[in-house]
Amino acid sequence: MISFAFLYSDYDFVGGTFGRGDCKVKVYDRCYRTKEAQKLANHFDVAYQLGMFDFAMVLLGERGGDDASAFVENLIILRHEAGKLGIEPSVEEIKAAIPQLPVFQRPFVDGQFVENRILGPNGFTQGDLAQLVKDYLAFQKLRELIGAGVETLPSETAKRYIQNNQRYTSSVVRFDRSAHTEGVQITPEDVAKYYEENRGSLLSESKRGFDYVKFSPKPVAADASTEAKQKANLDFANAVNRAYADLAAGGADFNAVAKQYAGDKAQFVAEAGTLEPFARSEAPELVDGNESALDVLFSAATQPGQVLVPVEAGEGAYLVFHFGKTVDPAPLTLEEATPAIEKALLATRSNRAVNDAASEALAKLNEAVKAGKSFDEAAKGLGLKPETLPPFSLAEPPADLADASLIVEAVFGLGENEISSVKERPGGEGFLLVHVGKIEIYKDDQADAKRRALTASVKHQTVRALFSAWFEQRRAEAVARRPDAPSNLTVTE
Repeated sequence: MISFAFLYSDYDFVGGTFGRGDCKVKVYDRCYRTKEAQKLANHFDVAYQLGMFDFAMVLLGERGGDDASAFVENLIILRHEAGKLGIEPSVEEIKAAIPQLPVFQRPFVDGQFVENRILGPNGFTQGDLAQLVKDYLAFQKLRELIGAGVETLPSETAKRYIQNNQRYTSSVVRFDRSAHTEGVQITPEDVAKYYEENRGSLLSESKRGFDYVKFSPKPVAADASTEAKQKANLDFANAVNRAYADLAAGGADFNAVAKQYAGDKAQFVAEAGTLEPFARSEAPELVDGNESALDVLFSAATQPGQVLVPVEAGEGAYLVFHFGKTVDPAPLTLEEATPAIEKALLATRSNRAVNDAASEALAKLNEAVKAGKSFDEAAKGLGLKPETLPPFSLAEPPADLADASLIVEAVFGLGENEISSVKERPGGEGFLLVHVGKIEIYKDDQADAKRRALTASVKHQTVRALFSAWFEQRRAEAVARRPDAPSNLTVTE
């Protein structure tokens, strides 16, 4: 009895006053203490990992950041408002919704994976999962209720359709940073000064080492039927899934299990090995150029000892990795850091030079065009080389150009015979500017379908804005606040 009195009392036994001393959030005049609030905060991590992105991010809100207190407050308010409006998803609805969660649409993800890799590490039971899905369904129903009767203005759809289907006839002028590197001088004094000012951040790359198993499918006869090929693919996928389950099982010795699967088996050929710690920029042959695999291997979410979900390795093969070793970054000496410092200084100074050249050219081009010269004539007079672009729209950027999205961004909002502002090209290559010659409306056989899609998109955005505004009012009524704001609840995306 004394223990329960201590646990649930509003009396602060440390401060000697009423009102819980470790109250993390307070909603509807009720305090949620650390353990309870952190459990609610874990709902964000689980929701995000299950693919409930909209639900998780809307409830986290703009105030959230790395602090899940806002999510906790909003989740409590969501449950309160759903109860007030009689929104109570049934057990049958919850059961039907679980297999439809986005996480289950990914390959190699099943109930065991979710239990072992998402629910368990977050202290979640199946009952907690059911409650989270109930909250998810209530969120969707509340938003549908708030958005009932919302219709988009035809003028808004028409405006967006025109923006997406305007065909631009344009030309681009690129300013290459490489053309401005020759005149840049970098002295040993410059390097030494940079080193002293930045030595705390001049570190070697972190390195990671992995054990792995590579599963390759058995060859299928070239004259095999489509049905036979599909069956072989399915058998291979199922076999890899079974092997992955054994490799990732709790308490399993990855290398010992890997040896059991290595060799020529019924559904695959497998090889096991170890990659000694390497930096991402020095990837070994097994994963060199496989950016999707490297993204997973060097993700901040990947932890030592973890067995990763199978990743594609090309030619139908899959790789399963076990994160074995890590080598933390170490401070670089002046000698070790010099090449990187020289490269950084060269990039900074040459980038400044090419930016100045592009801005100066833009001013002169605008002046010449206003004086009546054509853009091409003005550009050639300045020694520039404009490149004519194939017709494009906002929805269909110029094909096969690395900076296509930048060109689209540059012309947005421009009229005919106007020049964009100077835009920085990706990868530190330099800058560009775009001149718009003609703008025509593209005639599209799929116009009606595209208008319907735009209408649906505009409606979704409108409903989301309405829901956010409505929810903000509910927050004000709930008087949600954080008595100890400096001590935040953790959230991991």
